[in-house]
Amino acid sequence: MAMTSRHKGMLLVLLAGTSWGVISVFIRKLNAIGFSSLDVAALRSILTALVLLCFVPFAKGKPLHLKLHDLWCVAGCGILSITLFNCCYFATMQRSTVNIAVVLLYTSPVFVTLLSCAFFGECFTLRKLLALAMVMLGCVFVSGVIGSGTRLTPTVLCLGLCSGFCYALYSIFGRFAQQHGLDSFKITLWTFILAGTAALFFLNWGKSLPLLNSLTCWLCLTGLVLISTILPYYTYTAGLKMLQPSTAAIVVAIEPVVGTLVGILLFHEPISACALVGMFLVIGALFAG
Repeated sequence: MAMTSRHKGMLLVLLAGTSWGVISVFIRKLNAIGFSSLDVAALRSILTALVLLCFVPFAKGKPLHLKLHDLWCVAGCGILSITLFNCCYFATMQRSTVNIAVVLLYTSPVFVTLLSCAFFGECFTLRKLLALAMVMLGCVFVSGVIGSGTRLTPTVLCLGLCSGFCYALYSIFGRFAQQHGLDSFKITLWTFILAGTAALFFLNWGKSLPLLNSLTCWLCLTGLVLISTILPYYTYTAGLKMLQPSTAAIVVAIEPVVGTLVGILLFHEPISACALVGMFLVIGALFAG
């Protein structure tokens, strides 16, 4: 049976979610070296922009040529999505726990679905509602929030929901950029040029520069940029062209499942019955969506 455009899109988005899911391998090591999570995020954007610029001479067309009326699309991806998402996400983690931050972040498929209905005329079907419910419940179980006794304050709730909303904006502005005729490489390139420029003001240069003196550090940064940034953003953007934004947002929710498996297999974290239930719910949502 020939692979349909939808199937190709789902495979690309699954690859993106898997690549994002292994990010903890690099972040944990960089945190151990001495980088804060916000500094890792800033370095990620800056170095990604620099690496993508190296690919410009080999890319088709003129990827650096951007019309003024297209700027708002990539600014939405780079500034409103990536930069503000990082700020809200790490602020949530600072005031609460990683588990709470992950659960609130994965309200993003709900935002993507609602915004897609408003801007792109997507139909909000019962099947899509079921998939969203499975993703949300699955992320709650996978994160281990149930039974943790963690208190959710209004500030944490607002910051966490903002991180989910900003995360969702990449799908929306990415689709707008595609409608303007921008290809996946140009969208990814300009997204990180703008995000990397903004990150210059967030990076703690005095603390970070002395840490960039080891092979281990640069190997981790290379993996972070190539495997967990350029590859997933490019494939997600390419997959977004073949899928409805809400479907892509549901499929990419495989990320926390992969992240949990990485923790179990590589870092020997214990696995609970709740985590297993959550994994099955998220995987089931891929078929329901």
